[in-house]
Amino acid sequence: MSIGFILQLIIIIFEVNKQISSEWILLTNLKFIKMKKLFIVLLFVSGFHSISAQDTITEVEKKELIAKSPFNTLYPTSILKSSDKYFTAQMGLFSKGVINEKNAHLIALGTSAATKCDYCIPYHISEAKRLGATEEEIKTAILIAADVMKMSTLFYGNEFDLEAFKAMLK
Repeated sequence: MSIGFILQLIIIIFEVNKQISSEWILLTNLKFIKMKKLFIVLLFVSGFHSISAQDTITEVEKKELIAKSPFNTLYPTSILKSSDKYFTAQMGLFSKGVINEKNAHLIALGTSAATKCDYCIPYHISEAKRLGATEEEIKTAILIAADVMKMSTLFYGNEFDLEAFKAMLK
């Protein structure tokens, strides 16, 4: 069962709920709990169905996907096809997205540095350089990420009032 189907199911439940008269809101807590339980059961069943309806793949297809990309070895066979499609689509964000490819890799480099991804950092540096990024641009992307992490740590650790912060931005 796809995410799309689950979302359609949720939309249908909310549409049915909207069609019920406003008196429904006044029903007892017991009936509300029954509706809530029904919703949870529907989500559980849809999730169980999606787990049982994973990708079917032959050994030949599996070998082809692994030959296509060594990253495909990271995924369980049960979702290998969909993982490969997802990875291919996500990589399009760099080359076909609204942010130019060099800047997309600089953003990813900053994120990689902030999350300390040993694999991502050399990849995004290599790609950024291939696309013409200078050492200054690379250092700046990393410094911006470091600054965001520093400020986030300061705000979070000191429990700075979020609403007060948002009000300062107006």
